Amino acid sequence: MIPPGSYRECAEAPPWPAQPQEAVIAGLLNLAADSSPDVAAHMERTARLASAFVQDLELTEPLARTTVLTARVHDIGKLGVPPWVLEKAGPLSEFEIHVMRSHSVVGQAMLERRPELAPLGPLVRATHERWDGSGYPDRLCGSAVPLPSRVVAVCDAFDAMTKPRVYSGSVSIAAALGELDRCAGTQFDPGVVAVFRGLFESRFDRLAKGA
Repeated sequence: MIPPGSYRECAEAPPWPAQPQEAVIAGLLNLAADSSPDVAAHMERTARLASAFVQDLELTEPLARTTVLTARVHDIGKLGVPPWVLEKAGPLSEFEIHVMRSHSVVGQAMLERRPELAPLGPLVRATHERWDGSGYPDRLCGSAVPLPSRVVAVCDAFDAMTKPRVYSGSVSIAAALGELDRCAGTQFDPGVVAVFRGLFESRFDRLAKGA
């Protein structure tokens, strides 16, 4: 388990322009809901997970807010992925995998066209990097992956596993947590995974006690 507050010094939230980021994000999410409801719903669920999660990480308020905003738009680049790839039920070809993986870079470009959201661009770009350096698009490794991106990666994977998708079924919460544990230290930051598991264990414990 990560000592409380140990992530406070790991990263500073990027500076934010004094413009209505929430309004701009709401517009993007409305666009996502119209063109790809499943993607929009997934981003909303991931953001709710991140919102609960950052409290357990004890992040500073600006960094916590940045993390939740990153979660809210982490898959916005999928609006640029052709539906025949995004909604394909079977395995993707090598070319289709390349197209799908481009969504993090497309998302960065979409966000950086809006001054209010430009600080989120590099964070969205990094949400598919891996702790061991084998992710994409830049093969960042360990703490070189921004903390908000590492947190969103765990929330993203958990939601993807526990909710049915066009191309896969769902698994139980226990199985999803087990998969996160299995991939801790390779795909995911092991400290982030430990805190995430603690979030669910404490919630289940409160429910068992009738809290």
